[in-house]
Amino acid sequence: MPDLPHLLRSVVPAILAVAIILPVPSFAAAAADHRTVVATDKMRAAEARLLKDINRIRARNGRKPLRLDKPTSHVARARSSDMAAKRYFAHVEPDGDNADRILGRRDISATEVTENIGHTIGLTLKQGKSRMANWWYRSPPHRRQMLARDINYLGIGIARRGGRFTYTAIFTRSRDKTSPRVVIDEATWLPNDDGSKVSIEWHGVDPQLATGTAGIKRYEVERLTRLGGWQRVDRDPGRSKGTFRTPAKGDQRFRIRAVDRAGNIGPWTYTRIDLPNRRRATVRGLR
Repeated sequence: MPDLPHLLRSVVPAILAVAIILPVPSFAAAAADHRTVVATDKMRAAEARLLKDINRIRARNGRKPLRLDKPTSHVARARSSDMAAKRYFAHVEPDGDNADRILGRRDISATEVTENIGHTIGLTLKQGKSRMANWWYRSPPHRRQMLARDINYLGIGIARRGGRFTYTAIFTRSRDKTSPRVVIDEATWLPNDDGSKVSIEWHGVDPQLATGTAGIKRYEVERLTRLGGWQRVDRDPGRSKGTFRTPAKGDQRFRIRAVDRAGNIGPWTYTRIDLPNRRRATVRGLR
């Protein structure tokens, strides 16, 4: 870790302050909305490393990890790119824009928005990405943002101009955007007179957020018909097991997905049951 004088020469941190921003002309807002920054593989790898370092620091301080939000990362990249291109370093852009307003115009809903920014001069991307989170942690206002309990998503963006790298981390509290998934525990044939029933048991997994996890609301169960279409078969969407009648013998295919209370729909989890041989194979997330 560099000493403090070297730190001050090589990185300049800042933190988003609560402020009232005056309206900007509509043409400036429109221009900001259409900015698209394409990250290189190296930049994306550096952003992923920074996310990992921030969550490592949160875990060390008894905080739950933040989940990366791609749309918010697009805004963070645009912020870093704008600072690099226009050669300024601030939370408010020259035209009066800031992260909160850009998120709003792009329909990225959030009830809390804070931003950490930093830049390095004379350090490589590898050197900067491995130190930025620790530099923010050593700054009390940046540390408060990183360790806040009421945030659950994070967007990270890095931009380069010459030997200068600009880093932006946007912390938000948003509704749950993370899709749940289903794990099938057992799918078996139930022998009876006509051999036309199967029993399936499953459970849902709704990834935990630092705060605001929606929780699973219902499951959807469908069976593949002989005509090749999928037919809804579950009459009790809240349960996690069921016995289903299958009109035809032979290979039977079912699929199950979960929907959480925020409206996120998870991928289908598939199971195949061969009635005569009682064999089962499961494939997740395919269509």
